[in-house]
Amino acid sequence: MSYNTFYLCLIFALGYIFFGVESYIPVGRIGHSSTLIGNKIYYFGGITDVGASLNDVFYLDLSQPFNVANPPWIKITDIPFGSSWGSVALDNSNNTEVYLFGGITDDVNTQKDSFKSFVYKFNINSLSWNIPTVSGIAPSRRIEMKAISDNSGKIYIFGGAANFLVGAQTRTFFSDMITFDIADSSWSINTAVNGRATYSATLLSNGIIVYVGGLEPFNGNNDVVLIADISKILLFDTNSLTWSMNVCIDIN
Repeated sequence: MSYNTFYLCLIFALGYIFFGVESYIPVGRIGHSSTLIGNKIYYFGGITDVGASLNDVFYLDLSQPFNVANPPWIKITDIPFGSSWGSVALDNSNNTEVYLFGGITDDVNTQKDSFKSFVYKFNINSLSWNIPTVSGIAPSRRIEMKAISDNSGKIYIFGGAANFLVGAQTRTFFSDMITFDIADSSWSINTAVNGRATYSATLLSNGIIVYVGGLEPFNGNNDVVLIADISKILLFDTNSLTWSMNVCIDIN
């Protein structure tokens, strides 16, 4: 072996040891969940274009510049099951524990339903998964909802939908607001406005969650599904636990 060849091999080996293996290349997917922790975006599961459930957990580090044509994805572990169309939320008190709610839970080998719990907890340091013990009545299984965590130790989950993939006989939209209290590890479920799913949800600094768009049943009829009027913005005040609606108008 020439000196130059040996030197290149040594550089490669040291890079492998100190900087890790080359970037993970995740397959294309939809229905995955994500959350920002520090400078890293963590991604959870999803489903492929042929309907196969995925269980990988990987992140993208935003603290360093990178080529967008080849993002440096880093895989860290697997979910104990294939997960898609659920939602994750971070415990803002410690920035190390992530809660995964609902969604489709399949055995990745058989692709059959393997539902055990509506909520799982993941620790990004130990890379461990567990089912927390939670008091109260567990929510019905559902998909296509968003979990939003505030700074008081509560996670809010509005609506969502159910279909045969999560055990429902017919497509159903939920019109409830689920609150998960992290400190007490408890559920509370309250009636919300008309059911909605596949919306966007954003928590403002004043404690109001803004819900925009999505799908909703027509006049409560789950058999007729409409795209929600994007100008009708739903607002949920986490301080008073009240709902309101703002209607946007074109100022031009």
